[in-house]
Amino acid sequence: MKNLHNKKYSGSTLKEVAVPVLTFVAIVVLFVLGIQYIGRAGNKQNLELLRQSLNRTAVECYSIEGLYPPNVEYMEENYGLTYDHDKYWVMYDTFASNIMPTIEVYEKR
Repeated sequence: MKNLHNKKYSGSTLKEVAVPVLTFVAIVVLFVLGIQYIGRAGNKQNLELLRQSLNRTAVECYSIEGLYPPNVEYMEENYGLTYDHDKYWVMYDTFASNIMPTIEVYEKR
């Protein structure tokens, strides 16, 4: 019978175990970082889409009524604009009813 307790571990055995483990860890880290990057890119795109939607709705209101909408709630009630109030904050600043309002969209954190 062989004596298994006296077997010494060599450096090559450690390399045989460490290289696959480190490779696996690197792949997992890259995967997680890739998912985070895609999530951030999607959030930026959603912000831009909401900003464009607000601008289009304001222009549509102006073309129909001759005045820009007084606030975002007006566009929601009369023009079917919808967005996630819990996720986005909209800054809608009007100067006069015949001048395009300043519209900015921010993500709530």
